[in-house]
Amino acid sequence: MNPAPGQTSGNGNPAILLLGVILIMFCCLVYLWNKILNDYTIKPLVLSIGVSITLIHIVISILYQRNAFLNYRDVLTETYKKDFGFVDWQYIESITSFLSIHVNKQYFNLNTYFMFLSASILLSLIAYFGKKLRNGW
Repeated sequence: MNPAPGQTSGNGNPAILLLGVILIMFCCLVYLWNKILNDYTIKPLVLSIGVSITLIHIVISILYQRNAFLNYRDVLTETYKKDFGFVDWQYIESITSFLSIHVNKQYFNLNTYFMFLSASILLSLIAYFGKKLRNGW
């Protein structure tokens, strides 16, 4: 759903409509992880290791995603400079904004899929930890 650099799309970004569906799927996934975790007894050490690993994964994924976005912006800048001989920074900023269709690859890719899964697991582990603390380990 990405146009080539320099092309425009007059219909906005239809992929943003998927964010509502993804939010609902995220809530369902957290609920299902919680049901799975409640069926098992997890030792505090294993739980803390799991939280640490998923948190580290999310931080590394965010840093990777930010780097990929900056590299994509550099590619757009170089392409624009090659085509027109100068860089229109306002145009580059507008096509790399949140609602632009040019950045769909930045939002919907394998890395963000794993971030989605890790975030749901992390939230479930934290909820499990909170429940165990309230009920007494």
